[in-house]
Amino acid sequence: MLVRLLAPLLVMACALPACAGMSKESDSNRGGLFFAMLTPDLEPVIARFDDKAQLQQLAGHCNMGKAVFSLQAGVRYQCKADVFKTPSGADDWEGVGVTVQGPVRQSDRREYALFSLTPPATPRWDVRKIDPDHRAELQAFLQSDPRRFGGLMRQLKLDAAMSIRPPQGAPGARVTLVVPGKVVRDADAFYEAQRHHVFVRNQGAYAYMGVVPGTPDSYVDIDGNDLPGLVVSEGCDGWCISLWGLTGGLRQVGTFGGH
Repeated sequence: MLVRLLAPLLVMACALPACAGMSKESDSNRGGLFFAMLTPDLEPVIARFDDKAQLQQLAGHCNMGKAVFSLQAGVRYQCKADVFKTPSGADDWEGVGVTVQGPVRQSDRREYALFSLTPPATPRWDVRKIDPDHRAELQAFLQSDPRRFGGLMRQLKLDAAMSIRPPQGAPGARVTLVVPGKVVRDADAFYEAQRHHVFVRNQGAYAYMGVVPGTPDSYVDIDGNDLPGLVVSEGCDGWCISLWGLTGGLRQVGTFGGH
């Protein structure tokens, strides 16, 4: 489970110099994408990437005063990146402490966002309940292969499915369908999440992309096309957020976690 996968990363993060009290971490395999807490929350998030050069790019971008953009809303923010030091005094590129400043959130609830170094082509998506015609087509697609989808159909809640597309999609643009599935609970680990299954409709044909571990909180543009990225939340003791992309197949792009 994500909470268990994040635990060793958080221990590593808090071993960094000047890390006292920092317990949130953004981990991304895509350069330029990172999670941070929203203003007025100035608690740094430790950002990590698979490639040290991507971390250096983020630090340089922020500390030159360049803007970053919330992908959930396309809103412009300023960022700051604190580069840690090794015991010898060299820059430590295991992670940097990132904060952002911009529009102040309106609620008392602490909130995060996914940020990019460049503005999204699609800042907002058309998210609505599945069209009746698409629901019927999806059901027929599932019923056409009982060996593959027989067990899955008993879990799916088609009436609660959601449809996601660009707000002004071109004729024939792909439509992403997200369908709630089974609920997974582990009381001992303070964990509860509802799996969601992802399908893509392309000119009347359907493809099953796979399952994400929790409930999509938002849909974001990470690929510049008509397939959204999914920011997914699982119920755990803290924050258990993951980012999933659909281009080229369903795959995890990043995580955000901590307390």
